[in-house]
Amino acid sequence: MNKKLKIGVLGAARGTCMINILSKHPEAELAAVCDKYAPALNEVKKNAEKNGIKLSCYNNFEDFLKADMDAVILANYAHQHAPFAIRCLKAGKHVLSEVL
Repeated sequence: MNKKLKIGVLGAARGTCMINILSKHPEAELAAVCDKYAPALNEVKKNAEKNGIKLSCYNNFEDFLKADMDAVILANYAHQHAPFAIRCLKAGKHVLSEVL
């Protein structure tokens, strides 16, 4: 693979596992994280800076959706996955839902 996939995560707390994996993945780049809960988002920012990762962080989903990324991992509340997945797909992003 010549180009790393740019992936965003919706849900800083619930998405911690995905964020950690993407931070070290050889074929993917953690491009953006979105969460309306400021303490969780601030923790992600702090860890990214500590590890030298350039990361865009958003507390607004509309702004997050405009970020330069190929795919979004939905790690928000399970009952919200479908409407957020539809919005991501309409914006041209691939979607991974972290729950069934």
